[in-house]
Amino acid sequence: NMPPLHIAFRAGPRSLTVGQAPLVVGSLSSLSPKFPPPRQKIDCDVVEVRLDKTTRPPDWLARCQQIQNQGWPVLLTIRLKSEGGAWDDGDARRLPLFEEALSELSGVDVEWRSNIVHRVAIAAKRWRKICVVSYHDFKKTPPAADLAAIILEAQKIASIVKITTRLNCQEDDDNLRLLLAQKWKRPLCVIGMGTSWTQTRVLYPQLGSCLTYGFLDKPAAPGQLPAAELARQLREQKPLPEKARPTGFLKKF
Repeated sequence: NMPPLHIAFRAGPRSLTVGQAPLVVGSLSSLSPKFPPPRQKIDCDVVEVRLDKTTRPPDWLARCQQIQNQGWPVLLTIRLKSEGGAWDDGDARRLPLFEEALSELSGVDVEWRSNIVHRVAIAAKRWRKICVVSYHDFKKTPPAADLAAIILEAQKIASIVKITTRLNCQEDDDNLRLLLAQKWKRPLCVIGMGTSWTQTRVLYPQLGSCLTYGFLDKPAAPGQLPAAELARQLREQKPLPEKARPTGFLKKF
């Protein structure tokens, strides 16, 4: 279901194409000058720096560059409090941080419902960097047709569209699987939150989710696994038989 492979995370000479295989994103909620230690093997493909959760040291960008210089593309996220993050300082202060990040780092993540999503996406395109446009619902999973409408609009400006919702029942799981059974113009990341649904973080990548998120220091969302454990489980998974893959089409889009 993946579109043409032309979107990549870059860190120096290293380039990770989005869509060839699911990429494990390791989420980092702190920025220690000692991270990563020399030659430490971090078991993830991309490091997400959650700047909204760090103390935002004055040299935050240099610290992110240090991670990237050691071979891990860095995705900068400054998540709004209204969408499960810790940023409550307004969009006017976020926009320059996103622009700084795009000048040096591999990509950024910005919320679809934020006031600056279009400006961040334009800046990412100018720098030829990845812009993940994300949608979150920490209480429920909206109907598949409603989420599909969001994806259709978001993919017009995004490099990757990310849908993250709370799973409360099997129907919610079915709705997210249905999204992964459709063809989209941009790679799609789908995440189901909830401690009872942790295994979907391994299953959805097998069904076509281009990214899956684990944590490097502390969980950033309900049901999130350590990145190393997530990577291990993905490596040990056998390919799903075709009959186990979701089928069906959304009628309302």
